[in-house]
Amino acid sequence: MKKLSFLFLVAALSLVSTTTFAQEVQKEVKAVVEEVTQEKVEIKLSELPEAVTKALGEQFAEHTAEKAYKAQKDGADVYMVKLEKDGAYILAHFDAEGKLLGQEEIEGKS
Repeated sequence: MKKLSFLFLVAALSLVSTTTFAQEVQKEVKAVVEEVTQEKVEIKLSELPEAVTKALGEQFAEHTAEKAYKAQKDGADVYMVKLEKDGAYILAHFDAEGKLLGQEEIEGKS
């Protein structure tokens, strides 16, 4: 009976510590997402710099631009464009001169 009680106690403590750790990680992730969301501002596609629009036409001609965002990174403007092709979405990042800084696959929401 003592062994069973001990095992139950260990299992309960493990569950509590795992739950606490998961909650802390979830809070940290939420804080980072909120920070990025606050920094990124949605803009009209027509507000993109001409160089970014040109780069989109050259590098992503088969995609449809759905949304555009503007943010600051290291004091410089960064433009993000949500693009769709065949039901798949990417977020392309450009500097103001139209240089592709990177891209990432994203879900269709946002």
